[in-house]
Amino acid sequence: MNKRIKLDIREKGVLLFEGIGTFLLFQIINITLIIISDLFYNNETFKSIGHVIKNINGDLSRSTFWGIWFFFSLIILIELGISIHVVIKTYRQFEVYKVESELIQIAAGDLNHKINLKVNKRLQSIVDSVNLLVSNTNKHISEQKKSEDSKDELIANVSHDLRTPLTSVIGYLGLIEGQNFEDIGQILKYSHIAYNKSLEMQNLVNSLFEYANVEQATSKLSVSTFDMTQMLDQLSADFELEANKRGMEIIVKSKPEKIMMSGDTEKLGRVFNNLITNAFKYGKGATHLWLEAEKTPEDVIVRVANNGQSIPQGSLSHLFDRFYRVEDSRNKETGGTGLGLAIAQSMVKLHGGTISVTSDDQRTAFIIHFPISGQ
Repeated sequence: MNKRIKLDIREKGVLLFEGIGTFLLFQIINITLIIISDLFYNNETFKSIGHVIKNINGDLSRSTFWGIWFFFSLIILIELGISIHVVIKTYRQFEVYKVESELIQIAAGDLNHKINLKVNKRLQSIVDSVNLLVSNTNKHISEQKKSEDSKDELIANVSHDLRTPLTSVIGYLGLIEGQNFEDIGQILKYSHIAYNKSLEMQNLVNSLFEYANVEQATSKLSVSTFDMTQMLDQLSADFELEANKRGMEIIVKSKPEKIMMSGDTEKLGRVFNNLITNAFKYGKGATHLWLEAEKTPEDVIVRVANNGQSIPQGSLSHLFDRFYRVEDSRNKETGGTGLGLAIAQSMVKLHGGTISVTSDDQRTAFIIHFPISGQ
């Protein structure tokens, strides 16, 4: 909250001197003019204003007296007003000085400093603009630092995730190259392991390219009109065989039965593919996979849910982070890159939507909201 500027003793003294001094100066001028007028008309020295008026006007009527009284009162009020104006002008100069001292602190590099001063309206707009500029600058610096940290984190994560399979590839190929094998069967075993590790690296690189593509500001959508219910039915058919192998039943629900909307079907298909694949990989013990769509006056809501093992509550807020994995040991078994959900979130954002996740002992659900206004 902005506060009025505080004046020190010297500044208060200056204001008092300016006000009283200006008013007294006018009174000295008034007396001087009266004396000059008296000398000009060769009148005797008068002792009061009324005596002077009487000398000038002769017999003083009541109406004339009040008229002259009003005239001199008006003169004094004008002089008082001018004195007050001088004080206000001086006060505003002090306001400028205070703001200047605050600006010097900001210019010296203290971008966390805010000008918490309440000043006159014209100067206040400048103060507010400076505060907004500083705030936006801090925000830009914070975003830039976050971007740099994000790049460093990305490099570190990619290096880590590539190093493990690459070490295996080099190791097993090194055994073959050094002829450290007993027979052709051992060669095939080594080459098979190296091949699988190479596929892991290829999967990671492809995911990185896909993530980088959807994160670019210039990334565009190939928008068309489609039926969301039909898309979910198609996904159910595509994954039916895999679900049967895992003892899972895919259930599609839609309200209403036909939900027409606009979007990039290829990118949305990728989103749902990632979510369904995750349900297969990490929904341990699940017997059902639900693909649900609902249209409300505000948005289209799509849920991909399963009744498998729940996600730890401490992990829910990190699921969409790049390279985040709930369990490293389980990831080694499933071979995930940790980019699937980050890619899904980016693609949903491209459509102006949001994605969130809830999880308990009964159900884990990824919930996507697509705004109607964006359709």
